[in-house]
Order: sequence, then structure tokens, then C-alpha cells
Amino acid sequence: MSRSLLAPEIPGLTYVSKLGSGGYADVYLYEQQMPSRRVAVKVLRETGLSASAVNRFTAEANAMAQLEHPHIVPVYAAGLTMEGRPYLVMMYYPKASLAERVRTERLSVAEVLRIGIQIGSAVETAHRAGLLHRDIKPANVLTNQYGTPGLTDFGIAAQIADVDDEDTGVSVPWSPPEVLYATAPASARSDVYSLASTLWHLLVGRSAFEVPGGDNSSFALMKRIRDTPPPPTGRPDVPASLERLLRSAMAREVTARPATALDLVRSLQAIEQELRYQRTPIVVADDRESGRSSVDATPPADATRVKGAQVVSAQPIVRQDYPPTSASSDRTVVRGGTPQASDEFSPTREMAGRREPEPTEQAERRVSVPVMLVSVLAVVAIVVGAVYLSTSRPKAPAAAGDSVSIQPPQFGEEVLRPGSLRFTHESKDGSVTFSWDYDHALASDSYSWRRAGKTSVSTITQRSLTLPLDGKRVCIEVRVVRADHSYADQAYEGDCSS
Repeated sequence: MSRSLLAPEIPGLTYVSKLGSGGYADVYLYEQQMPSRRVAVKVLRETGLSASAVNRFTAEANAMAQLEHPHIVPVYAAGLTMEGRPYLVMMYYPKASLAERVRTERLSVAEVLRIGIQIGSAVETAHRAGLLHRDIKPANVLTNQYGTPGLTDFGIAAQIADVDDEDTGVSVPWSPPEVLYATAPASARSDVYSLASTLWHLLVGRSAFEVPGGDNSSFALMKRIRDTPPPPTGRPDVPASLERLLRSAMAREVTARPATALDLVRSLQAIEQELRYQRTPIVVADDRESGRSSVDATPPADATRVKGAQVVSAQPIVRQDYPPTSASSDRTVVRGGTPQASDEFSPTREMAGRREPEPTEQAERRVSVPVMLVSVLAVVAIVVGAVYLSTSRPKAPAAAGDSVSIQPPQFGEEVLRPGSLRFTHESKDGSVTFSWDYDHALASDSYSWRRAGKTSVSTITQRSLTLPLDGKRVCIEVRVVRADHSYADQAYEGDCSS
């Protein structure tokens, strides 16, 4: 099998230098002529590749081109070199990958939390597009000139519908046991495991199951990943809440992990709040078909915000009809004026500083006591009404700078697998309407469907579909899609018109 060691000639690109190598491809730096910019080009080394290798590379191009996200490395173009080697043109990230960074520096807890939320947002976006990454690790998180991380190398990513493909490589130190041992298909929770394992690596400087000075062969690592729980980081500045979250997200039991990447990043946000760090926004693209949208959308500056009711504390009422003092005693005259905000009300101090009231004043003040009582009751009624209104109205979204109390999601709750589809169909006026039902249905379920024998897939949210007959028999296939991407191995089931 031939192996080219030279960078290929690609029309419109001028070779600059070699950036690195992967399992089956090399990455080069090129200067693009129009528009003028530097780009990273990933090129397969081999010619005459197997159909599986070419398909895997093509899957990377299509997957990354579909995913537009601030923390996913953009793909500009793809093609074949003169020698027939597939290549991929991507944005150039000039700074070191996270794998290179942690070899020489210790990342702070604050930075690791921020990276986890940003890359987790990218993973959630990929999952909503129906793609698993399946190779999340520090080497696949690049950094641009502004220090912003970007997830790359979807080379083994696949449509969630095709997770039974066994011809995929894995990076052992960051892979979950069900993937390493093929005991269950890869799922969203598998990517959650790999992301959490990557964060553990960033905190410690090595992978979680690597033993310094010990046997760290792939076989030894796989055995530890399968048989032992994830160890603590051992860093004194890592809070117990983060240790618990990483242990949960790297659990050997799939269902004990957060169900989605979004659940994981929300918990990371809660830890940021606990540590009083600035909150990192979660950025997830709108998903109009499922009704979901960006998580941390900030309202415009002129948006109306509902604030909580201001609680007014009633001041104590002090009777003014003090007993008369001796006429010969010194009397201090308290002049009128508004007390300062910092002044504290002290009945003892007030009594000591008041002059003796005249009889007529005493009578007037006795009359004012009921009036004051009525005023206080009115204030209390207003406060109660304000509290009721504030709690009965929907809360406005918090601005990016507001303090928001975030409760970490509960993990480990199992949702039953969707049952087999029960189809019915009815033909009328030149069309056929298919309907279906199944056990353990959820209101958040959606449905991928395709015509039998076709590869084009569409997604709908209702349990019925109307298609024209055109004088032909119509057959469809439908698959249930869970909002949290659980049971992603659910098979297509079909029905045909009469």
C-alpha cells in the first residue's frame, strides 16, 4: 500500500508547513489564495483506500459542514487531490490543542469549567443534529488566536441511526466501557462520558485511568475502565460537587450518567455559581422542529423584566404621650428633618432626645395612633398583593449578568424503551394517511421517517403522515427519536398502503 510523505498539490492552496498527523491522515498548513487566509488541510495518507475509510472521511466532511457552532471547528471545503486522496479544508487554529497545553501548564478549575460548558454546548448541538462525535478527547479540542476552544475531528462521527457500525476506531483512555467492549451501542451518554473524562484529564494532566509509572497499555486501561470506578482528581481546589459530577458522568453504568450533554453543562454552570465564578453561557442552536432553542439567550437591553416584590418592614410604633418631666430639667429640642439612610431607629434614643409635649399635642398624637395603624395595615396589604402577583406571573429570562439559582439535574432516572410501532393507514382522495402508536410514548418524542428503500430522512413531531398515492403502492419506515437521544439504536419499522 503506497504512502505519500509529501503534502499534496491542491488548486488554490499554497503549502506552508506540516501541522501534525492522526491515525489515518496528515494535517498541513496552507495559504489560501482567494479569499486570502491560512487554512488547515486534513489529507488521507493512502490512495486506493477501502470504501469504509473513504466513507468515514466523507462522513467527517458532511458532519462538520452541517454543524455551525462557535465551538466547533468550521469546514470550508472538501475534495480529492490529484492522486485521489480525500482532503478537508478547515479553519486554522494557531494555538496548541488542550492535550499539548496540559503537558506544560496547570489549568485552573474556573477555566476547566468554562471549557466544559463551551465544548458541552457544541456536543449538545451535534446531538440535536443527529450526530455522535465518539472521539472527544483533549487532542481534539483546538484553540484559536483568541483562546476560544473548538471541537474538531468528527472522523468517526456517524448518524445516530447508524450507531451499530462496528468499523470505527476509539481513543481508549477517554472512551466508556460500553464502547470499548461493545456491550451497548454508542449513545449521547457515551459522549457525555468522554467529555467528562476529558475534563478530568484537563484538571490532572493525564487520563483518569492512567497509572503514573504503571502498565498503561490499551489492554490495561480497558480493564481498569471496565472494572473500577473513576478516581478522584486529588486536587484540593476541586470542589466536592465537581468531583461528584465527574464521578457520575464517568459512571460504568450508562443510565447513571447525565442523559444529555445539556444536563452536564447545566451542572457545570451550577458549580460555577457555587464558586462565585462568572457564569459561562450555554450556546445551543435553535431546534424549531422540536421546539427547543438557545438555552442562555440574553433578552434585549430594553426588555421588560419582572422584579421581585420589595418587602417593607414596618417600624415600631412608639407612643408620644411620655410622662411630663420636671420643669427645671434640661430639655433638648429635636429639629425636624429626614433621617439619613444609615440612621437606625432607637426608641430609647428618641425618648431621651424629645422635648416634653404639650397637652394639646398629646391629644393630637393619641388620635394619630389609629391612623398610623391603618397606614401600616395598608402597607402590609400592598406587600402581600405584590408578592402574590410576582409569584403568579411567569418569570422573565435572566440577563447574562444576573445571578440565577441553578439546580443540578438528577441523574440515573431510567426511561422505558419505546415499544414496537402499531400502524394503521387509510386511503382517501388520492392520498394515504399513515398513523402509528406504541407503548411507553413520551410527549417529547419525535419521528424520523423515510420511504422504504430510500436514504433521505425527514423528522416530524406528530404520529401521522399523509402522502400522495400517485396510483402506486406507498411504503414508509418510521423510527422513534427520544429528545434526550436515549435508545438511539431504535430500529425503523414500516407499513405499506393497500
